[in-house]
Amino acid sequence: MPLWTERQPLDVGESADGQPLDFYWERHYHTVEHISRHWRVHLDWWEPAELWRDYWEVATDTGLLCVIYHDLVVEGWALERIYP
Repeated sequence: MPLWTERQPLDVGESADGQPLDFYWERHYHTVEHISRHWRVHLDWWEPAELWRDYWEVATDTGLLCVIYHDLVVEGWALERIYP
């Protein structure tokens, strides 16, 4: 189960309310077909390196089950984990 400690940036299309609709990864577009979980993490708000992210566990039309997140501090999306 790949888990990246370094940020893996993603180009994500999102709905008006911020849900991921699709993303481009490994030279392919992946359309989100199902969101199984969504949670927010907000840590170290008192530190200069604040962590504030919305995580989404999604299944795609290409068969990926993965966790992506929207970093609310730097305003970017990234891939965190792919499940086999």
